[in-house]
Amino acid sequence: MNDSPMKPYDVFVFPVIDWTFRHQRPQQLALELARRGHRIFYLTVDFAPADTARPYLFWDQPEENVFVVQLRCPGEAPSIYKQMPSPEQAGALLDAIDALRCNCGVGTTVSIVDLPFWRPIAMAMQGNLVVYDCMDYHPGFLNNESSMLVEEDRLIHEADLVLTTAAGLSDIVGRLRENTLIRNACDVTHFLRRPERPVRRLSERPVVGYFGAIDHWFDVNLLVASARAYPDWDFILIGNSHGSDISPARALPNVRFLGEIPYAILPEYAHGFDVCIIPFEITELTLNTNPVKMYEYLATGRPMVGTAMPEIRIGRDGLVFVGEDHADFIAKLGQAMAVHDDPRLVEERVAYARAQTWGARIAQFDEALVPFFPKVSVVVLVYNGLELTRRCLDSIAANSHYPNLELILVDNASPQTEVRDLLVAFAKDRPWVKLVLNDRNLGFSGGNNAGLRVATGDYMVLLNNDTQVTRGWIFDMLRHFRRDPGIGMVGPVTNNIGNEARIEIAYDGHEAMCAASRLYVEARRGRTMPSDTVAFFCVMFSRAVFEGVGELDEIFGIGMFEDDDYCRRTRDAGFKVVIADDVFIHHELSASLNALGLERRQKLFEENKRLYEQKWGAWTPHKYRDPEAPQTVPAQTV
Repeated sequence: MNDSPMKPYDVFVFPVIDWTFRHQRPQQLALELARRGHRIFYLTVDFAPADTARPYLFWDQPEENVFVVQLRCPGEAPSIYKQMPSPEQAGALLDAIDALRCNCGVGTTVSIVDLPFWRPIAMAMQGNLVVYDCMDYHPGFLNNESSMLVEEDRLIHEADLVLTTAAGLSDIVGRLRENTLIRNACDVTHFLRRPERPVRRLSERPVVGYFGAIDHWFDVNLLVASARAYPDWDFILIGNSHGSDISPARALPNVRFLGEIPYAILPEYAHGFDVCIIPFEITELTLNTNPVKMYEYLATGRPMVGTAMPEIRIGRDGLVFVGEDHADFIAKLGQAMAVHDDPRLVEERVAYARAQTWGARIAQFDEALVPFFPKVSVVVLVYNGLELTRRCLDSIAANSHYPNLELILVDNASPQTEVRDLLVAFAKDRPWVKLVLNDRNLGFSGGNNAGLRVATGDYMVLLNNDTQVTRGWIFDMLRHFRRDPGIGMVGPVTNNIGNEARIEIAYDGHEAMCAASRLYVEARRGRTMPSDTVAFFCVMFSRAVFEGVGELDEIFGIGMFEDDDYCRRTRDAGFKVVIADDVFIHHELSASLNALGLERRQKLFEENKRLYEQKWGAWTPHKYRDPEAPQTVPAQTV
């Protein structure tokens, strides 16, 4: 995916739990990504008050490349589990994230979203791939608000990629959209670490152990029946029990509840178990759950007995025992205890766990991301305009950070030798930059064609040197192709152009431009406007278009009307041409052509209009957008 030396994408984790809560999938995935060089910004589930001096606070750096961040939120802090942020709160959270991205040099990002609360924030961010990590069947939780389930459906539809953790969950989500099944796993090294002595051996009798949440899905009656069936064994349970009435089990002499134990020392207790259990009730929630603890149990070499959950059945007989009902579960406990220390089975259990690592899961994650980062070739045609070109290249370096970028700089025989020197210097030590140095001015079409001929991308961009790009522009333009396969060409909105791409926006200077355009595009994420012609100051098109339509027509010489011509050819080939309302590119407007002078420019306009009309008939003049014109939001599919 990353065949250019651009820095790897950064990751935002919009979590369901705080970093310091029970160590589970959100933290494990974050750690594995951090080990691969990605910076992780793991947010907290509560918020700093609005009067906090800074928009965000760094709380902790628990591991290299991992930063725990708290965002500022105005008003009464919402509960991320029960309510959505107000528009004002969502705007403030986006401002906080923008400040963080600016201060830390964050470019293209991947956001892992665990809860629907975060949807409006993650979806609005520039240059941001949104991954919904659907870990559970949310209607199965007793404390879920119906409104949040509606929001989850929206998140499932809008996210770029949806992950699921269990086959049943994948099937349920699959009724709404395609998803990628990536099951849970374990930190095998952590749980393989056997204490030098069984320091946490809490009984001299056989021990049946459990660790994890003890909530409404935990079958207390099954625990009681099991403990009564084996009065000579001790049943030791680790974890909070806030959601379950454990009093019937607590009353038994051979049942002990230890409460929460830090993850760091959990293996010391787990190695004191002889048999491990997952005594969950069979509900819609547990039928669609892939329990992390199954892998962690097996990493200790201990056998496991679970209730008839489909995801437990994926374990092999002899390693994992499945109780079809209470009586069968109790019988399987006896079978597991009989073989708990069989050396061959111990090794097989550990070997199974070794194949179920978080590293293996991140390999699946990386593979799932590949289609979202196709190679993009950006052709920048240059003719004079030293300072304009410098600003254009600086903006590309500052705001692209696309991990699969090929930049092609074409000098159209600029008389200003400093321009070519600038291009050569910029390309030095940047292997992802190609130089095309024409020995004569080939005109706009010819110069761009020279760049397109050496382009190897799946998508191509033509970008004038009198532009300045904004954060995430490449990724955000690409998203429209992915969500509507009928699109063949996409252009951005801008401050200065002679057609519908021009918007009303005011700013003074580059930083003000970035700030003003961010607010504009965040409010319009996913919106497009159909157009007969997108102006070629900046345009992206697929390789399918390029191969089907061909090169730009060079009869238009220096320039003008080649974009009208190419868009007409693209539409005739059956592709849609659209303006993306969620991508903004600053444009100086015809900087090179203006140098011709008014009289010569008008003559060029008339001549190229004549050539265009010889091909297509009467030319329809461009128009500015009607503020009331309809805009479309493509179907949220991948």
